[in-house]
Amino acid sequence: MPYYDYRCEKCGNEFEDFYSMAERKEPTESPCEKDVGMDESVVCGGKIDQVPGSTPTAFAYDNIASPGHPKKPPGWMTDKLKEIKKQQAGATMSWHH
Repeated sequence: MPYYDYRCEKCGNEFEDFYSMAERKEPTESPCEKDVGMDESVVCGGKIDQVPGSTPTAFAYDNIASPGHPKKPPGWMTDKLKEIKKQQAGATMSWHH
């Protein structure tokens, strides 16, 4: 299943999660659950949107992971990919002769 990027309009919380294409809008049907208070009972409650232009990503080994091996890449890799994605936001490719 592909991973999709989401963002809260109110607090800016960004997260990714994997859903089938048919289920990809499910997170937008619930309010943001990010903790915003000193105790865990106070949550943001803002509107969640799928990040425009975010391309669903999937990893080739999702379907071949064996027991004891994660289906998701390690956290450090996910963090690095997010960093690269933010640095490249709005970048375009052009052809120069």
